[in-house]
Amino acid sequence: MSSRRHAGLRTAPRPRGRLRLTVRSRQGDVVAERRACNLVLRQGAAVIAGLFAGTAGAVPIDRIKVGFATETATAELTALTPPAGGTIAAEALVSPIAAADFKVVTDGPAAVQVLVSSVFRPSVELKDVTEAGLLAGDRLYNQVVFEPVTLRPGQDVTFFWEIDFPFGH
Repeated sequence: MSSRRHAGLRTAPRPRGRLRLTVRSRQGDVVAERRACNLVLRQGAAVIAGLFAGTAGAVPIDRIKVGFATETATAELTALTPPAGGTIAAEALVSPIAAADFKVVTDGPAAVQVLVSSVFRPSVELKDVTEAGLLAGDRLYNQVVFEPVTLRPGQDVTFFWEIDFPFGH
């Protein structure tokens, strides 16, 4: 399309996401909750584009990772913030997401919604976790920043994302 044609087009709504994090004790009691909005990153958009195009080697969202940033990044972010001092093993910050953890809702009036609900079970104490993201292999799709929360072994930490893909605009 020429730039003249683009000039007359309205900007369509972009995908939006929200996170709800719930921390439960061994007994099942809710000990903490967080809610925050989602920032889709440039490489996250490339992940979706690669899946859309059927690019060889394209990987779907398959993991959750936690981090320690205190501010929302720019769309150029490629990794979450590691803990200070580097004393926590990288694998303690990541949890797999199973295919069954995804639900696609197609009957909304203005958006198709992808719901992701997955449980992260800390293997070590993670003090002052403040961010989370979804990964496709090693590629970070998004970043969510929230108030600090300490995650402990024995807790079930449910990450629930609602991601809207608007249509009809």
